[in-house]
This record gives sequence, structure tokens and C-alpha cells, in this order.
Amino acid sequence: MIQGGFLNVLMAIESNESRKMNQLAEIDNQDMKVDYLLDFAVIGAGIAGLTAANRFNQQGGKVAVFEKARGTGGRMSSKRVVSPSRDEHDHFMAFDLGSISITAKSEGFAAELDELHQLGIIAPWFKDTNNSIHYVGMPRNSGLTRYLSKDLECHFSTRVTAIENLEGVWHLFTLENNTKKLLAKAKHVILATPPAQAYDLLPYETPLKAKLDTVEVDPQWVMGLEVENLLSDLESIHYPQSDIIHSISQESFKPGRDRHNQVLGNEILTIDASTHSRADVQGSIVLQVQATASWTNNHLELSGDEVSVLLIKELECILKQILTVKNSYSHRWLYSRISQGILTQEGYLWDDKGLALIGDYLSSEFIGIESAWFSGKQLADWLTLSLSTPHA
Repeated sequence: MIQGGFLNVLMAIESNESRKMNQLAEIDNQDMKVDYLLDFAVIGAGIAGLTAANRFNQQGGKVAVFEKARGTGGRMSSKRVVSPSRDEHDHFMAFDLGSISITAKSEGFAAELDELHQLGIIAPWFKDTNNSIHYVGMPRNSGLTRYLSKDLECHFSTRVTAIENLEGVWHLFTLENNTKKLLAKAKHVILATPPAQAYDLLPYETPLKAKLDTVEVDPQWVMGLEVENLLSDLESIHYPQSDIIHSISQESFKPGRDRHNQVLGNEILTIDASTHSRADVQGSIVLQVQATASWTNNHLELSGDEVSVLLIKELECILKQILTVKNSYSHRWLYSRISQGILTQEGYLWDDKGLALIGDYLSSEFIGIESAWFSGKQLADWLTLSLSTPHA
């Protein structure tokens, strides 16, 4: 019995090894999106992922970025919505779909923003009461991530559905027509996705998976709204006392969005909306309206049109006037605001098998876009130095 059991174990091991060899042989023969071994595969084309990928690329690494959406952006994405009016076939409403603006807390990020400003990639919008400059991407916030991706090999509309370590090399897979297909092989995989998506992708055996258990991210409804009202008393960004609406921003008066806002060199020229007549704003203003996390959680399953109706009703109460709506569009972010992140000094999480997590939920010092930038930069700088340093 013992001898038979031992032989059965040996046969099982040989069978498993045989299946593994056959699997590897089959995978190698598939038509991959990247047919060479990558140094770094980055999943996610938001600020964190593109920042890391650019730094790897500048150091001569073989890098590719995989993004499930049709383009770059993440929370820096923008949206264009065609007018519903049949008489205005060429008219559309454009607005920033996620983050309203970008500010810097650290000297490093301030220097980064200043360089991007000099290149014309971003422009200053206004200074707040804390004397912080609010920047926006040109001509939309998505212009920043498009710029960051310009020198990178990016594969859009490409959803990575699994990552596996086979023979010491990471394999990235997708599903095509219900068939598992190999996308690429890489020495290192960087997950720059929302934490819930990273959790689903991480292999069971990595310790990184358990660390994500405590992360909480709230959803958020965001609406773009074009109205034919003059909102002269509305600030550039307004945070009302409302259980429904978190913020209201005047998209039309961001630099590059409207001919009345001009940015000259380093000078910030802020136009007071109260100085405009209705003719000055050409009859319409575009707003971005962000709902609160609690209200979003209670209205997750509504359609975009239903959400727009409710947000417009609340907006009219806040602004104390009936709005003449020309166009509206509401988008649901399932993973938007970090309510509980992982407080790290490094800004990233690392597994010695070559896996890393980066994103705005991993910083103890920064928030928002700066946190995402810091995370991607810190990982890339540390990993580049680590790989170039000879081991004793």
C-alpha cells in the first residue's frame, strides 16, 4: 500500500509536470500582443501607472501598458457628449469626468506641475484661499495622461483577466471569445488599478492580496451639465452644504475651455464670472457636479438619466433658480474616493516575486492626483535603483 501510494504520488508529479510543459508549449505558440519578454508590464493607464511606466522607459527598460478602457485617464479622463438637439449636429458638451483640478503639496510635485505648465500640457486656473494653484489639463484633463503616454507602448481596450507566474516569468492573460489568451510575459508586473480590481487580479499566494482587505473605496456619481443660465455668484469650485451634491465646478471657465479665460506665461488671469453678461458666455455654461458618496451608495442602481434628474433638482435648490438645461450626462464611478487606504511611507507595496501595487490609496502624506504621482514615482525610482545595484 505504501509502495503503491508512493508510485501514485510520483505519477501524479510527472503528470502535473507534463501538463505544465504542454501548457507552456501551447502558450508560447499563441499570437501575443507583446512577443518579447517585458521588463515591466504596467496594468492601468492613469497617473500612477503612466508615471511609473515613463520612468522605467527613460531608464531603458522594456515597458508596456495595458488598459481596459479605450484611452488613458483613469480619474483624469474627460467626456464629450453630443447635443440632443437635432438643430445642433456639430455641438457637444465637454467636461472633465473625474478630478476637477490638480494641486501640489510637495516641492517635488510642484516642480513637476511647473514643468508641465511650461510645456503647455497643463495651465493654472486659480489660487485658492491657501494660496495653492489649481491646475487643469489642456485642452481637457485627459490631455495630461495622453501626453504621459506618448512615448510608451500602450495597449488600450485590453483587459487583463489573470496573471500567473510560470517558470519564474509572469504571464498576462485576457479572455477572447471565452478563450484564455496570452497577452505578454514580463519580469515584473505593476498593478496601477483601483484596489478592488487589483485584488481580483492578484494570485492567491501573494501576501499583497491580504493587505488589500482593509481598503475601502466609495463610488460616486458625476454629472456634466450644460445650462443657459448666468451663474454669476458661483465660485470656480463650490462645495455646498448638501447631503446630495459634494461639489460644483465651472468647467466653462477653466483655461482652454472658454475664450474669456486666458493664461499668459506664468501669470494666472482669473475672470470673475460676475463681470460677464449673458452674451459674454455665449448663452451656455458647462458645470461638473459630483454627488456625495453616501447619496451615490443609496442610488447605485439608477440609470444615468434618472441620476441627472435628481441632481438637477438638488442643484436648482442650491442655486435658488430654475435651470434651463441644454445637455446632461451622468457617469458612475464604482471606485472613486478613498475612504480608507493603506498608509505607507513608501507609497507602494512590493512582493519579491516581482509584483507591485501603486495608486492613490497607498500614501500617508498625499491625496488625489499627487498621491498617485508620488506612488508611481517612488516605486519606479526604488525598483530601478534596486535592479541596478549589484547584490553582495
